[in-house]
Amino acid sequence: MKDIWICCIGSRIASAWRSDLNEQFSAKFGAALLAFNGEAVVYCRGISDIVAQGYAMEYARMLQNRAKGIEAQVPRIPLGLFEPNRNLIRSTLDRMCEKYFTAE
Repeated sequence: MKDIWICCIGSRIASAWRSDLNEQFSAKFGAALLAFNGEAVVYCRGISDIVAQGYAMEYARMLQNRAKGIEAQVPRIPLGLFEPNRNLIRSTLDRMCEKYFTAE
């Protein structure tokens, strides 16, 4: 009987510990999402070309979804967005994403 009691207490402690880790992970991940979103929005709004700005917002949204584990496709390249601008947007947002979502 004593062994069963210890086993039950041990599993409850382990479950509580896992729950605490999940909450810590969720809090850190939520903070990273907010920080990335804040920086990405400022960057995207600073783009003067409206076509490039729209693409940047879609690309940032895609990166957020991927960070959440949601399968997301690269946004369609709009007519009028030239390759150098597209590459600059992607590389800038990719660096931001790596800054907030790298595995520690």
